[in-house]
Amino acid sequence: MANTNRPHGFSPISTSAGNPWNQQATLYSIPTDGTNTYAIGDVVMRAAGSDADGIPNVVKWTGVSAVGSLPLGVIVGFRVADPSVSLVGTSLALEKVYLNKSAGQHYAYVIDDPDCIYEIQGDSTVWATSSANLNCSVTIVVDQTTTLSPSSPFSSMVATAPNTTLTLPLAILGFVQRADNAIGAYSALRVRFNTPDVVGSVNGRTGI
Repeated sequence: MANTNRPHGFSPISTSAGNPWNQQATLYSIPTDGTNTYAIGDVVMRAAGSDADGIPNVVKWTGVSAVGSLPLGVIVGFRVADPSVSLVGTSLALEKVYLNKSAGQHYAYVIDDPDCIYEIQGDSTVWATSSANLNCSVTIVVDQTTTLSPSSPFSSMVATAPNTTLTLPLAILGFVQRADNAIGAYSALRVRFNTPDVVGSVNGRTGI
């Protein structure tokens, strides 16, 4: 059965120790950004400074592992009420499931655990059993305005270009074992960050 082309970015599934993801995430500040949209499943990287309370800033990752642009983690949600003197009378923006360009400063919950393992859809490349244990890149859609909606708040990022290169940002751990996932175009892959920010180096492991 052919796979459905339905990108959703990165979805946490487990840790490298074999434990399920524990639904823990860290709060980060996203400064107003006139270039990027932000969605569940997008990857962010560290940015200079913090908000007034010291919550560190992040911005959308460029997709390239280089000094100053290493992947920090994956967005799994946005805060529905931002800090102020009082929340009395403040409307909870429950529809805030993604951020448009120039949305102002907002807050995102990010999985920044470098041991987290994710599911991500591959692109139209004919992924094969030989893709396991390789590394790969990821496509970055800077402006997802036309694809984001309250009913579809997910990232457009997909895995692409498997190779052995050690500086590629994702390590392919295999294919998601599920009845609706076939090896081929648009396969669901198990990946982890090969060059996570916590390591502080653009060199990961070489694919096999």
